[in-house]
This record gives sequence, structure tokens and C-alpha cells, in this order.
Amino acid sequence: MISPQEFLDRWNSDIYGFVHYDESSIDSYNLSDETKEFLIKAGLPESAPPFLTFESSTDGGGVRLTEKNNTLGEMYKKFIYIGYNGSGNPVCIDETNSKLVYIDYDNENNNVFINSSISSFVESLLVYVDFIKKVKATNGRRAYLQKNATKELLDWIKHSLYQIDAISSSQGSFWKEELDSFYE
Repeated sequence: MISPQEFLDRWNSDIYGFVHYDESSIDSYNLSDETKEFLIKAGLPESAPPFLTFESSTDGGGVRLTEKNNTLGEMYKKFIYIGYNGSGNPVCIDETNSKLVYIDYDNENNNVFINSSISSFVESLLVYVDFIKKVKATNGRRAYLQKNATKELLDWIKHSLYQIDAISSSQGSFWKEELDSFYE
């Protein structure tokens, strides 16, 4: 499990700076101690591949999803909004289990599993950044955007993500969807 300080040390903040969350707000939620510590001590990157954007407390992050989108029903109150994906779907932490999900507005507001914990999420981000670097080194600087990765690199990233959080590779999950896009 990666610590907040280790994540801060390993993340390239020159490219992707950090957003921070209000300690009193985060402490008021029924999140795991690990999640609270990560959000308060490290925060999250302003943006991260694949096409994720995070919002600080001052920009509307770290609040209940129903405060961000009051058209959602009571069942969405358990989600703490932290950012959004490339399709504009909110990325959240489920207060009942501290899992990261996104709410798929295009699919009846179903929640899509991302990672089991904040530490597995940030470790996945770190390994995915390495994957992008390897894809570019192997196939050119535009290769990642063109979804041009070798089978060996795809096998490597699948294995790496599985080692971090096996459930994140399951059918219908965020990471599985992302990697499947290389085969389309």
C-alpha cells in the first residue's frame, strides 16, 4: 500500500499539480482512515491519465455528489465527489466502503467501479503513467492517443493493474474499459 508521502514523491507534480481537500469536510464523512489521510495529506492530481480531472474543495470537490448535482436521488448521497472523467461523469468515493467509482450519466447513472481503495487508485495512476511513457517510447509520441500499444505492453499494464487491485480488472470496470479501447 502506497503512503500519501510516497505518492507525492513519485508523482510528477511539474506536469500534473495537486488539488487539496478541506480537512474538516473530509473528516466529517464516514470514509476509511486511509482515504481521509490521502485526501488531506496528499490530495489528488489536478489531472491524470486516462483523461481524469480532480477538483479541490475550493473548486467544488470533496462534497456529496447530491450537492454537486441536485437532480440525483437520495441513493447518490453516499458518493463524495472528487472530480470527473473525460466524458464528464463524476468520479466519486463511495462513503459506505471507500471504493472509487464513476457515475455513468449515459447508462442510467450506474456506478462503474474504478478501484477498491484510494491507495490502489493512485498506484494504478502511477503505473498507467509508466505505461503511456513506454507506449510512446516504443511507437512514437502520438501512439498512446492513437491507441497504438504493443501486445507486450498491454499484457504488462493488465498484469500491473491486476497486481495492484485484482477487482479493477473485472468486466465493466473503469480500467478494463480503458484497456479494451486499445483493441477497438
